Order: sequence, then C-alpha cells, then structure tokens
Amino acid sequence: MPPAISTAPATRDRRPYRWASGTATGAPMKLPTLNATAVRPARDPISRDAIVDAAIRLLDAEGLDALSMRRIADELGTGAASLYWHVGSKDGLLDLIFDKLIGEVTIPDPEPGRWCEQLKDVARSQRAASLRHPYVVRISIGRIPMGPNALRYSERVLAILASGGLPPKLAVQGSHLLISTVNGFTLDETGVGDDPTGDAAARGDVNQGPDVTVRAYRGSHHPASIVRDYMASLPPRAFPNLVAMADEYSHADPDERFELLIDIFVDGLARRAASAAGDAEASQ
Repeated sequence: MPPAISTAPATRDRRPYRWASGTATGAPMKLPTLNATAVRPARDPISRDAIVDAAIRLLDAEGLDALSMRRIADELGTGAASLYWHVGSKDGLLDLIFDKLIGEVTIPDPEPGRWCEQLKDVARSQRAASLRHPYVVRISIGRIPMGPNALRYSERVLAILASGGLPPKLAVQGSHLLISTVNGFTLDETGVGDDPTGDAAARGDVNQGPDVTVRAYRGSHHPASIVRDYMASLPPRAFPNLVAMADEYSHADPDERFELLIDIFVDGLARRAASAAGDAEASQ
C-alpha cells in the first residue's frame, strides 16, 4: 500500500529565501545551510544626495535630453520607484539639481570698498559653473529657486550690493539682472542644446538673422571668420557700417566679451547707486 500523502500545509523555514514543504512521508524536508557567499551584498542605502549626484554625472556626460529616472536608477542599481520616494518627481529632481549647482558659485564676504569687483567675481564664478554644466541655464528657465543654496546665494549677493550703498529696490533688481545677464551670455556660449562636447560655435552653427543659417566650415575654420567674410561681401552702399567693420566680427574671444559685458553691467549699477545716494542727500 503506498504511503499516505501529507495534507499538512507547507511550512516556512525561518531562514531567508528558503521554503520547506511536506515530503511524501510527511516529514520536513532537510535543507542545506544557507551559504553566506550566496547572499547578495548589501547596497548602500539610496539617498537624495546620491540621486542628485548621479543625475549630475549623467547630465554632464550626455546633456539634459538624456535625463530620465530609469537611467539614474540603473546607475544606482535600484528601481525608478525608489527614486520617486526620495525626490517626488522628475521636476522635483531638477529643482534639487539646480540648487546643488547654484551652490558651486563662490560669493565672497562683502567689502564696501570693493563691491563692484566682488560683483564681477560672482558673475565670473556663475559663468564658470554654467560652462561646467551647460544644461543648467535650461533647467533654470521658469523656476524660482528657493532651495538652501539659492537662498544663500541671494542673501550674500544682496549683502555685497547693500555694502555698496544700493537702496533695497535697486539691490534686488540688480541681483536678479546679474543672473539674467550671465545666463544670457552663457546660453549663447553653450547653445540651447547643452551639448556637453562643445559650444554652439564648435558645432558650426552661426545664425545670420531670423531666416539665414550658415553651416560653418569644419576643421580649422572658425565660425567668426565665416561671419566676417559674409559681412565683407555685402553691398557697401546698402550696408556701409557692416562692411566697414567686418573685420571686428572675427574677434571671438568669449572671455574678452564677457569682461566687457560685466563691466558695462556693474558700471551701470554703480552710476544708479551714486544717483540714488545723491537724491537721498538732496531730499534731506
């Protein structure tokens, strides 16, 4: 007569990943001891900072269009759902990335006698951060930064402007316009596609007005020389100034142009501050 088949429910072995079932005789099945080498090594716990750092590495390497929660999750060896638990959404992640990159901008303690040069130093540091991370200007569009680094940035820039005697309204406007000025310049340098391998000029696209695009020569030909040659070829009677100044279009040193830009910006603020101080004295 065949042995009776046990109808007892399966019993769980308390060791991880092991289950014991009833045998044909009803006796528990003897399982081998769990081999310690078979246990998956524990990963470092996923943190918000780790997610942000991984996202920045991906953005630096491939640009904003490559960013996805799944790509970051793969980099960290986890699932996308874990990322959402920490950062809420992709847009929330972009907020965190933006604030992290704002923290790279160096802002000195205010020195009243050097406030103009200090403001230029802030602009230079902001530009350098944008060139290291050419997608950051695109991330900033439409965002009102309120993270801890953004608040520290605003507080410290306002301190510099206040030390220079700027009244509150002009100081706040000046701090906002400083960001806009640098962002506009670096967006022109890096191009809207935030190509991590080079700027728009290096890719060879030079705009010549709303309807005309010149594909610059590859290799040793710089786009600025193409623009210069085009300007020089225009009919001088119709465009006397463009033709006469065509050679100036070949000067494409971005550092020189940036220094001119921030000189004009800061000098304008200084004149406004002096005028406001004069008006205040006159009203007393």
